[in-house]
Order: sequence, then structure tokens, then C-alpha cells
Amino acid sequence: MSKKIKFLSLLLAIIFLLSVIILFVEKSSNIPKYKNKISNISLNIFLKLPDVIKSSLFIFTGRRSFSNLFNDYNVKFLPNTQLIDLDFLRIKTNFEKKGNLNKFYIEIFKEDIILTNQFGEFLSINMNELNAGKKINLKKIDIENLLNIDGKILDTLIIDNQIFVSKSSIYDFCDKLEIYQAEIDQSLKFEIFKSFNECSSIGISAGRLAKYNFNGQNGILITTNDSDNDYPGKKAQDDNSIFGKIIFVDKQSKNFTVISKGHRNAQGISVIGDIILSTEHGPKGGDEINRIILGKNYGWPIASYGVPYKSIKLKYLDSHKKNGFEEPLYAFVPSIGISEIIFLPNTFNFKWKDSVLVSSLNGRSIYRIKFEDENYDKIIYQEKIYVGERIRDIKYSEKLNSILMALERTGDIGILTNVIE
Repeated sequence: MSKKIKFLSLLLAIIFLLSVIILFVEKSSNIPKYKNKISNISLNIFLKLPDVIKSSLFIFTGRRSFSNLFNDYNVKFLPNTQLIDLDFLRIKTNFEKKGNLNKFYIEIFKEDIILTNQFGEFLSINMNELNAGKKINLKKIDIENLLNIDGKILDTLIIDNQIFVSKSSIYDFCDKLEIYQAEIDQSLKFEIFKSFNECSSIGISAGRLAKYNFNGQNGILITTNDSDNDYPGKKAQDDNSIFGKIIFVDKQSKNFTVISKGHRNAQGISVIGDIILSTEHGPKGGDEINRIILGKNYGWPIASYGVPYKSIKLKYLDSHKKNGFEEPLYAFVPSIGISEIIFLPNTFNFKWKDSVLVSSLNGRSIYRIKFEDENYDKIIYQEKIYVGERIRDIKYSEKLNSILMALERTGDIGILTNVIE
């Protein structure tokens, strides 16, 4: 038997053995299908395998057809990207496990990373520990008054020495959107910053926050949704409703102003200077990146590049501009389950100049969006970087010059750092 045949036989045997292990882990741990089918240890090993073996494993375990074996040559697996290489570090959190997913959000305060999950648990990590090679010590932060009303945490935001938390609160079967605030200390004593009176009939799933200065007044941007699968909602075009909007709340007066309307479910928002970028879940297809402009209408539920999930009655116009709405800067078809968006400083790496990063849920990837220049009004291209996990939140740490990711399946923090050339 020639050496080539022996090598191929050994390779096939290894692939078969790994496939059996993957299927066993999946069955025994009840992990959701495709790309999230591998235990934490197996996933780290899997990501280090050559691309052709990854594709082969997907085929042997029934995740991909044979025709796709050599069809993914241009998809980059961490730590590789098109232009730069990254170190990929995982930090385990000790959030209480509830269900299959670990939805949590990341904030940076001085030298600490503060984590908050949807159930209102707060943890902190000192960034100096990440560089020391020690066992990571996650400290639980005690809180008061945030969980007196049932609901779920939607996002967090730190401004100066205060932390703001958006929350869907349930009052007598009425879902209300609220923002809480607390001074950052050894414990967090929350009080209501803003409570919106309007009830949502379809649930609240947006609530992303960003710091913003509007007409010389400091405050907070908050996103709201108006859709649930094939129920498109009726409030995104209603000027008397807060839902389906991006809203500014004045930090002093607590009064609010509608910045834009016609939004389905804005799951990310970021500000640099006067420029606002947001991400938005489309229906089946049509996830969007939008540049938000005061007074503009972004079309929902009339225009979308997506299609209904199952309904044969619903129809969306596929042009925004022709129907009097603002066009997205970019639309993902099919959907990637778009989530947060951040501006990435050029100091991260000059090869990634004028870029923003977008995280995704269904896409299990981050996307580097290359803009023409710092006006952020024209996208040149997007680069998909496969991570292998649903990514709920993403932040940039200036101290670490690193990208922090909230990995939703494992509940880990993913840290991407430049490899020094």
C-alpha cells in the first residue's frame, strides 16, 4: 500500500472518529444544531483544524452536502482573517445557567470589564488579570431595586461613573420599556431613570443603548422594536408611538425625542461624533445596517429586502428609496441574525482602517464592514470572520487594544487581540 493511500486512510479514519465524537457530544449535551454542536473543549480543538477537515466533519455529521466540501475556501476561521492574524482567547463566566443560551452584555469601566446577563446578574473582571496568566477571578456585584418588577435586561451603558440598564418590565400583563441607572460602586443601587408609559402588545426585544449629544444636550439613544416574526406590528409608522423608533432621552429633563422611525427591530447602535449607525433585524432576510438621520423614515413594515417567514398574505416592497424611505447602507440576504455594531479605531490595526464591526447570532461570525472614509456613508465591502458562536454583544477595549465578544452558547467572553508581526 502506497504512502498516499495510507495517509488518506488515516485521514478518513480520523474524520470518522471526530464525527462520532461530535454526534455523541451533541446527543448527550442537547446542544442546538449546526456549528453549536460541539462542547467547549471540542470547539477549541475544532477551530484549530484545517478548513478542509472542518468542512469534511460537517459533511460526515450531516450538516453540509458533499458539494460544499471545497466551497468554503474563502471563509476565514479564527485566528485568521484576510489581512491580519488575531489571537483568540476565551474567558469562562460563572453566570447561573438558565436554558440553552447565555445572553449577556459587556461594558468597560476604568480597568474592569462589567458583564450583565438578561436575568440581572452582574459580574466584573479586572483587565490586569487577563494579562497576568493567572486564574481569572470573576466577582459578583450585588444589586438593588433592578429586579423588583419581572422582566429581562436588554442592554447596558456606562456614562462617566453611572451605569444605565434598559429593561422590559411586566406590569399587569403590560410590557413597558424602562431605563434604570446606578452609581458604580461596590454594589449597584438602581433607580428608574426613564419609564415609557406605552405598553407593547408583541413584546420588547430591542432596547440597545448609546451615549449621544442632541442639540447640545447630553443623553441616551435607545432602540425600540415593532415586530414578531410574521406579525409586523402597526406602530413603526405611528408618530404617537415609541415603538419601531430610535429615541433620544435627555439626561437632565428625561424628555425624549424621536430621532427616526420605521424600524423593525434595531439590535445594535453606535455613535461617533454626530454619526449614528444602527443594525436591524429584517424578517426572513433583509438584516440592515443603517445610517440614522434625524427625521428619516426607514420603511418598516412597508419596505424590506426580506420576505415573510410563512405568511402568504404579507408582502414587503423591496425598494426603500422608490417608496419614499431611507435606503439601508447594506442589507444581508439571507439574514445573519445581526446584533451589535461598533466603530473600530484605526489604532487597532492600520490594515482595518475606516472599519466597523458587526456581530451576529445566526451567522456565528463577526463582520468587518469597510467604509470608503470616515464619513461612514458608503460601504466598500464586508469580510465575514467565522467565530462559531452566537455573538450578542461586542466592545472595543482601548487598554487591551482588543475586541471583546459576548459568546452566547457557552457564556464565554471571546477576546480578539492583534498578533504582533
